[in-house]
Amino acid sequence: MVIFFDVGLLWDLLLLRKNKMDLDKLNFLPEWDDERFPGEEGEGWKTNEVRAAGKALYLKWREVFGLVLAFTENLTNESEENETHQHSTQRLIYENAMIIAPKIHSATVVDMYVLQMENAAIIRTNARQLMEQVGFAVLMGFGDEAYKKVIAEAMNEFRELFKNWVATFKKDDFEDEWGLFL
Repeated sequence: MVIFFDVGLLWDLLLLRKNKMDLDKLNFLPEWDDERFPGEEGEGWKTNEVRAAGKALYLKWREVFGLVLAFTENLTNESEENETHQHSTQRLIYENAMIIAPKIHSATVVDMYVLQMENAAIIRTNARQLMEQVGFAVLMGFGDEAYKKVIAEAMNEFRELFKNWVATFKKDDFEDEWGLFL
């Protein structure tokens, strides 16, 4: 099976990852805005561990998101019979990608451990499903393995920041009515 892909875009993706260049051209997620967080006047947010780790995580997600958008926009399909599968895969990748940024923000602005953990679990699930869909797109011949590797590398960096971020959550006295995050 021959996979056609845009060599120029692949080169751009590899250069962007290698040189840590700005990926703003590839995505529409807003920059992190320290003013959007209530209750932290001036530079006070910088002493908040959750917020500082959340900012680093969000900024890394913006990078991953740009790579995922570029990958998804360049999925190709040589067969009309697979067109439905390609569009379904593309839609699922978009859905998973779109959920993560708001969940990072939500978990960063709340002070309840249960809600932070709930958002973190949703982020983990969507990140894992996104990578499964990217892998499936490659398996089906819609995407290129080299793109997948670039995304996987960025996702591994995101995962490390995620673990650091979750480690900043502080258990509180609020009870999880569903019994998950005790």
